Amino acid sequence: MKQSIRKAIYYLNSRSRQMKLDYFWDLMKPRPNALVLNLGAAPPHRASVLLGTDDNSLLEQPEQDPRWKSFRLIGGNISHRDMLEYKRIYGEREVDVLVLDGCRLPFRDQSVDIVFSNAVIEHLEPEMQRKMAEEIMRVGRSWFVTTPNFWYPIELHNLLPFLHFLPLRARLFVQRKLRTWPEDEPINLLSARELGILFPGSTVRKVRVTFYPETLIVYGLNCV
Repeated sequence: MKQSIRKAIYYLNSRSRQMKLDYFWDLMKPRPNALVLNLGAAPPHRASVLLGTDDNSLLEQPEQDPRWKSFRLIGGNISHRDMLEYKRIYGEREVDVLVLDGCRLPFRDQSVDIVFSNAVIEHLEPEMQRKMAEEIMRVGRSWFVTTPNFWYPIELHNLLPFLHFLPLRARLFVQRKLRTWPEDEPINLLSARELGILFPGSTVRKVRVTFYPETLIVYGLNCV
């Protein structure tokens, strides 16, 4: 039973990953030598125990898709250890790394061609989500941000149905009891409407692999 569930999750994750990548290339069309910030990048082993892949490493898949090597890619994460590992894995592939706070980006206004952030913003408190969105729009000429859909009935971090519909205290209680996620890290999912409010003037797209959209993408193109 557990093996079947893992296979289903792996399929969902892999299919969703490919669809997000396809949308990224089709929508953003990064030009050669463009500066792309992968905000919240993490080493590919982060979720390997459960899924065998890590969504935050979406762009760094040269064996599957070498197109990312045509532009300058910076991986940014608040974790120094993650960035050391990230650089160790991708160093020879000319990936730069920065230890940074996604709510206070060390870039000038409109100095990054594309800000890419995959499955990161839901890990922040609501006020920090607003600040991160503001920073992405401040430094980026364009942006491509993905996050799980609040209205999908299964909370895909904890792999539990309807958990994210509960009040915060109840969510944390369930996480502690079932040990499905680090007990003190709440997941704050966003709806398409909320995502649109965070990124005014952007386009929100829903991505569906199963019966209902699991993922949301918000993007802005050449918003200088």
